[in-house]
Amino acid sequence: MYSAPGKLILAGEHAVVYNQPALAIPLMAVRAQVAVVPAAAGAGLTLHAPDLGEIWRLQAAAPLSDLAQRTLRQLELPEPDATLTLTSTIPIASGMGSGAAVGAALVRALAGLAGRSLDAAAISALVYESERTFHGTPSGIDNTVVAYEQPIIFQRQADGPPTITPLQVGGPWRFVVVDSGVASHTKAVVGDLRRRWQADPAAYAPRFAAIGALVQAIALALRSDSGPELGRLLDLNHAALVDLGVSAPELDRLVLAARRAGAWGAKMSGAGWGGVMLALVPAVQSEVVAAALRQAGATRLWTTELGGSEIGDRGSGIGDRDHAPS
Repeated sequence: MYSAPGKLILAGEHAVVYNQPALAIPLMAVRAQVAVVPAAAGAGLTLHAPDLGEIWRLQAAAPLSDLAQRTLRQLELPEPDATLTLTSTIPIASGMGSGAAVGAALVRALAGLAGRSLDAAAISALVYESERTFHGTPSGIDNTVVAYEQPIIFQRQADGPPTITPLQVGGPWRFVVVDSGVASHTKAVVGDLRRRWQADPAAYAPRFAAIGALVQAIALALRSDSGPELGRLLDLNHAALVDLGVSAPELDRLVLAARRAGAWGAKMSGAGWGGVMLALVPAVQSEVVAAALRQAGATRLWTTELGGSEIGDRGSGIGDRDHAPS
């Protein structure tokens, strides 16, 4: 079985598309998985997604078929005889990187089927091309987080590939993450904001820069042990996203419910217009906040920790000069 985690953007969504920094972490509680079953000689490759009720062949006109073909070409491998079954516990259209995670798991499965392996940088590059098919103008952050499975600071560059650095974390920080139940279609939200930016770039450039400054402040706060300060900054990031027109009433209601129940701060996460939000909570308050969020309409809920002995302290394998595809 081959797998990849979901992801959460802690800060900087949307502005990251316009060369501002963003912070993101893998969400280990949800994963995409690919099971491999060998087939008879000459049967070729079949991709099966039971969650979607779909079965297709390698040559089909589908993003994952295209990704599979590119992976096999990079590995210089012929079409294998196998059935790959793709499943996922990551909610679709939620801002949690479902497409990138499925893609990363698929790449790992194809390499493993031939007794080969690809490093995180190669997996990230392959999945990025698939993300372009899914989302049009992705930032590159989803494929990077799910491939490296590490918290990162990500920033696109105007004259070169994005830079990726490990996110240094104090903590531990506990987050309650909930699904609003409203689908979030990344391509539509990103495309709408891009059209508004193109129509009036002078109105949006300072908004993106302000979010970038917030991201830098949040990265510093993550190294501390001040929950109220980190929460305040997350609240400001949510307000900036509301100002950009990418939040939704359901998200705003959940954010308010989390704050009233004792969260230090809360914000939407991901593309917006639906999808998920996250709340930074004191450990002793997490169940109270979770209950309030369920009452406010959350359809699914997860709790994750960053820092301490959790994912924030593991060796990343990401150096200051590492890059993702542009």
